[in-house]
Amino acid sequence: MCVRLKMQFSSTLLLICAALIGCGTATEVRPCPKSKTRALTADEVTISNCPKNKCILKRNTEASITMKIKPERDFNELNSDIQGIILDVPLPFPGYYGTSACPHIYDAAGEKQVGCPLKAGETYTYKNSFKILPLYPTVTLEIHWGLGDKQGDAACFQIPAKIKA
Repeated sequence: MCVRLKMQFSSTLLLICAALIGCGTATEVRPCPKSKTRALTADEVTISNCPKNKCILKRNTEASITMKIKPERDFNELNSDIQGIILDVPLPFPGYYGTSACPHIYDAAGEKQVGCPLKAGETYTYKNSFKILPLYPTVTLEIHWGLGDKQGDAACFQIPAKIKA
């Protein structure tokens, strides 16, 4: 009986450790090919349901994103450039592409909403969520997430993803 309890405890502890390691793994982000802004690191971007290798986005759910931004120049306004790239064809995410990112800008700690403008060299936190609509096809794609203005990006990254039913 005692050996059986120890084995169950060990198995449970092993599963908890594996789950914690999986939760703590950040998503690998890639730089945007056409962006001149510095590449973001995995520590600067957190997306729900995105383990290290690929984001799994389930239709009829909502995913959240948190991103640290440190613009290299001042930005009076900030717009979202959010696209799904399928077979090298960029497709804007309806309802998100071209919208103002200013309501989603917080201080460096992510606690106080500060909006725009953004000052060069200061750190900000961008927090948003996005719906995975039922009309989205089940497909493997690259997600392009950029924030900027007509002159360029304040931040940009791309990640591999899969939309599932």
